Formats: sequence, structure tokens, C-alpha cells
Amino acid sequence: MNEAHARQAFGKGATLRAALQMTGSTYVVYATGLLVSALIARSVGPDDFGRYSYLVWLVGVLIMVGNNGLTTSGIRFVSESLGRGLPDTARDVHGWLKWRQLGCIAFVAALYLVSMPFFTPSGWTHPDLALFAAVVLVSTFAKAMYLFSISIAKGYGRFDVEAVTSVAVSVLNALAVVVLILLHATLHAYLLLFAVTCIAYAGSAAWMLHRSHIAAHHREIAPDLLERMRKHLLWSVLLTIAAAFSNKSVETWMLNQFVGPAEVGYFSIAAALTRGGVDLLSSGLTTVLMPSMAHAFGAAGHESVSTILSHSVRYFLFLGLLLAGVGVLWADVAVHLMYGPRYDEVVPVLRVMMVVGGLTLSDGAFGALLSTTDNQRLRAGFSFLSIALGTIAAAALIPTYGLMGAVVAHALSRLLVFAITLVGIVRIMRLRLPWREIGLLCASAAAAGAIAAAMVFAAPGLWTSVAAGVAYVLAYVGGTVLLRAWRCGDAETLLGLLDRLPRFFGRLRPRIERWAAELPR
Repeated sequence: MNEAHARQAFGKGATLRAALQMTGSTYVVYATGLLVSALIARSVGPDDFGRYSYLVWLVGVLIMVGNNGLTTSGIRFVSESLGRGLPDTARDVHGWLKWRQLGCIAFVAALYLVSMPFFTPSGWTHPDLALFAAVVLVSTFAKAMYLFSISIAKGYGRFDVEAVTSVAVSVLNALAVVVLILLHATLHAYLLLFAVTCIAYAGSAAWMLHRSHIAAHHREIAPDLLERMRKHLLWSVLLTIAAAFSNKSVETWMLNQFVGPAEVGYFSIAAALTRGGVDLLSSGLTTVLMPSMAHAFGAAGHESVSTILSHSVRYFLFLGLLLAGVGVLWADVAVHLMYGPRYDEVVPVLRVMMVVGGLTLSDGAFGALLSTTDNQRLRAGFSFLSIALGTIAAAALIPTYGLMGAVVAHALSRLLVFAITLVGIVRIMRLRLPWREIGLLCASAAAAGAIAAAMVFAAPGLWTSVAAGVAYVLAYVGGTVLLRAWRCGDAETLLGLLDRLPRFFGRLRPRIERWAAELPR
């Protein structure tokens, strides 16, 4: 990819297209992921689904440890090099990180084999453990290399690599699960399919990088850049390892050790549905945020990054409050329709996780800011604080209260660490957040929540919950418009989107223009 193509990849229109593209692909991946999860859960039952979920969780942890910040560094320094007009340096960064990625995966595989007795799924015998270990190792290597490849692609502004591969492989995986169900397959077959799917991800991403002429060079890197990369990577390693053991990991491990496989499954279903809701609403913004910040930092410095942060915090909060309200109202409907009555224990867990996930959605913007501005030490400190608080809460609550103890431990530690992170970043980096818009968004959500709650209490039932969820969305969005919780630039962006379909939205343009004239700059 040459310099001209790199500039086009990070233009205003290209960034918006990338966000929409990633959002669309995430919808497909999320839908197929939910289908796969529900089909497997109904097929094998709560206990075996808990063991399947435990394997998926363990692979995820090993991938995060194996990638250990190399993916973040790839996005950061590849896009920054392109922002400075140095495409050859971007290729050198790619090559330097790739060798370290392979070495880290090998180290993690060896570490897992040594510590395997501490991470065996509840109730499995020796023959099952051999298959378990093989699937874990193969899946970890393949998916870690896939994530590294798409991160390099994002650094080049090629967000379509993740979009295309994730959609294609997830659809094929869903079809394969349907075939296994028709064949009355056991849990072992689903584990093998999981490994094959990870291999397909890695192969398809590598093929797309080759077709795009994105290749690694293995030449020496300038000493000043190398020093910055090593410093960034050091803190990224600590940060990623901290994230691996703070993202519901302690709770999952302790549920497996002290409670049982079914509770692991319930907790994993709620976590997956919450993560899916978060991705559905924010994946497009999250995907382009760090590359855009890094490119802006390389081109114009700290001030431009602060502007991007201010906008992104407003958008994340808007989406997070939307997720929290709808998640609470639709939790029982989603669980009953998808997983059936055997999984009713998921409902209260899902409600708590949806609220916590929505309220802390802006954490993605803070993390991108700290990584872009070389403040990894601060971010790592917040992450280790999260581990400490989460571990203390889990150890105190899970052995006694089981599944709900795990939920409360997760919620307490997550909300407390988010509050500390928010206050710390604002004070240390002297940032000015858009408090006016934040207050108006919260007021709109509170009013919409009151309307939805009145509906549910007046006529309890599944269909009332569905209607209340719709009412919440309409009242919340309408409230943000009436209270003018937006800025003129937001309205201009909306007008640009509507101009793409003038036949459908042409009549709305005059009204939006009048509304935009009343908004602050």
C-alpha cells in the first residue's frame, strides 16, 4: 500500500465508511454467534455447555496473553508511520512485531501445558483432557495470528479485512453447527469445530493481507522509534495481561472451581450477550477510534486527539445508556426465546451485566487516549487495580453466594475502577469533558426509563417488556433531540448520511437543518 492510498484510508469519508462497514459486519457476526451459542446450548445442555464455554474462555485468555499488546502496538505505530508519510517504516514495524508475536504464542503454549492441572474443566476425565488441551493450543495459535493480522490491516486503514473474514467464517461456522445438530453430535465434535473455525479465521486474514500487498519488512528501525515502541509495548504487555485476568476471568475460573459447570455456562451466556450488545452498538466507533487518534496524533499532536476524545465520549455514553435500558427490559425475552427455560438463571445475571456494560462503555475512549498519548503506565495501573478489586470481591462472594456472588463481584469492581479511571484521567491529563451533553443524555435516559418502568409495572409480561423496550428507545432518542444534547457538527454528519439516500430522507433535511442551527458548535 502506497502513501496516497494510506491518506485516502484515513480521510473523513473513509473513516465514516469504515465505521459503517464494521458495524454492519458486527451485526452479522453477532447474529450468527448468538445462533451458534443458542443451538449448542440447547443441544448439549447446561453442564456440557458450561464446559464448552470454559474452553472458549480459556482460549480467549491465552490469546490475550499471547498477543500481549502487540496488536495494539501494531495499530498505533503502523498508522502513526503512515500519518507521518513513512510507509516503509510501517512495513518495518509490521515485521518487528510479527517475529515477537510468533515467539509470544510459543511461550504461552508452553506455559499452558505446564499449568494445565490448574485449568481443567470441572468433571472431565483423562481422555477428554487430551482433546481439551489439543483444541486449546490449536485454537489459541490460529486466533492469535488472526487478531494480529487484522490489527496490522487496521493500521493501514483496511478495516474490510476484519469485516469480510469475520462475516464469511462466522456464517460457515453456523452452517456447520446446524449439520452437527442434525447428526446428533456430542460435545467433542463442537470443540473440534471451534478449532477448525479459528484456523479458517487465520487463513482468510492472511490471504487478504497478501492480496492487499501488505507485507512485513525485516529491516532495522530508527533508534528513537524503536525506543518508543519498546516503551509502549512494555506497558501494553502489562495492560493486556491485566485485561486478560480482569475481564470476568477470575469469576469464571472460581465458578468452575467452587460451584459447577452449569453456572459457568450461565455466566458465560450473560457475558456473551452483553459483549454482543456492546459490539452491536459501538463496534464501528471502537474500531476506527484508536487508528484515527494515532493518525491525528502523528499529524497534528495532542490537541487534535483531545477533540476526538470529547466527541467519542458523548457517542459512547449515548450508546451505553441505550444498551443499559434495552438490556434490562429485553433480558428475559432474549433468554427465553434463544436458550429456553433451562437457562432462566441467566436473566438476572444478564440484566446486571447490561447495566454495567452500558454505564462503562466510554472506557474504550479512555483506553484509546492513553495508548495513543504514551500513557500506558497509567492505563496499566488502572487495570491492575481492577484485578485486585475483582479478585478480592470474587474470593469473598463466590464460594458463599455462587453465581450471584460472581455477578455482584464483577459489577462492584467494574464500576469502581471506571469511576477512578474517569477522575484520574480528567485530573492528570487536564481534559475537559462535554459535561453539558453528558448531563442532558443522562436526563433523557432517566425520563425514558421512567416511562418504560411504568409500562412494565402496569402490565407485567414478556410482550410488555418488548413494548417497553421500544418505548424506551423512542423516548430516549427523542429526549436527546428535544433537550439539544447534540452539537452542530453531529447534525452535519447526520445530514451527510441522509444525502446518500435523498429519495427516502429528502423531506427530513429542512427540519434537521433548522434543528442544527439551534445547536451549539
